[in-house]
This record gives sequence, C-alpha cells and structure tokens, in this order.
Amino acid sequence: MKFISGRLLIASPYLNDGNFFRSVIYMIRHDEQGAFGLVLNRPTNHTLEEIFADRIGRNPKRNDPIYVGGPVEGPLMALHTVSGLGEPCGPSVLDFGITPDHPDFHNAIASSPLWVTADDDHLISLVDRTDVQARFVVKYSGWGPGQLDSELEQGGWLVGPPDWQVIFSCHDTMWELAVKKLGRDIIADIVSTPPSSDPQWN
Repeated sequence: MKFISGRLLIASPYLNDGNFFRSVIYMIRHDEQGAFGLVLNRPTNHTLEEIFADRIGRNPKRNDPIYVGGPVEGPLMALHTVSGLGEPCGPSVLDFGITPDHPDFHNAIASSPLWVTADDDHLISLVDRTDVQARFVVKYSGWGPGQLDSELEQGGWLVGPPDWQVIFSCHDTMWELAVKKLGRDIIADIVSTPPSSDPQWN
C-alpha cells in the first residue's frame, strides 16, 4: 500500500459514514503507525472573530468560519501557505517518505507548499493575514495502524492530488470539484496512453 501523506482523501459516493459523507480530507500523515488528516469542507457556525477578538483585543482581519476536521477531539489548527510557520505537511516532504536523515530533507521543507500549526502565537499571526491561504480547523480525523489502508482497499475513498483549487475552495462545492477534477485526471491518463499497436485496432 502506498502512503498518501500530502494528498487529498475524497469520500467515495458510496461511503455512507455520517462522519465522512462527501468529505474532502487533507492527509497530514499516513505511515505504518496510522493516519491523520483534516476534513476541509465541514464549516461550523463559529468564526475567527468569536474566538480571537478577546485574545487580541480587537477583531482579527480575517473572519473565516471554523471547520470541523473530523470526529476526534483536538485543538484548533491552521492548514496554510506561510512557509516556516509550524510543521511542513506538503507532498514534497511527506509523499515520498523524506525523513530528517534524507539528503533532500531540508530542501523539501524549504519548498513545502503547505504547513500546519496549532501554536497559539502562529494562529494569532495567521488571523491577521488576508494575503495568504488558510483553513482553520478544530478536531481531526485519525486512523490506527492499517485501518485507512483497509478502507482504501475496500473502495471507501478516492485519492487525489493536493490541488490548491480544491483545498481552499468553497466548502459547498469542494467535494463535487474534487471528484470532477479526479475524474478528468483519470480520463486524461487514459487518453494520453499510447494507442495499441495491434493491427486489428487500425
């Protein structure tokens, strides 16, 4: 089983689990120990203003909704594009299993397109950054060793590339967009396959 850290986990149309129906999850980590990701398209009725106005003594410049990242209790986190703020979680670091002892590790971190943080100072900085892409999420999705691998084999999930047009898109249409883009990618792969050299197909 190939690990899918740094990719999108998209609920199959046949997945009826209420926690994940039509969900799009960004996979922060997936390895032998299990998996951890954030649902990106489940907004709550709460906003950054409600949470941070008292903390910083004024309304933050952003007033994004807070999203529910899954059924597991966890802190408020931000998935964002500010390099160096938190931990890198982009595919350049994780998708190819680049570990700290790998010669390309530091270059991969420097070029990581996505970062995740739960640090309060980082979050306070991000709520005033209207010039960056960010998703603020509370709770998370977690799987034990081998659990997600089994669900993938059973067809409960689709796996897509870490497409920014999907990750930071409107939550109302994110699932449909992810499925459509994945379908186009599959069709493109089929079309780009060299034609058969069998003469009966000529």
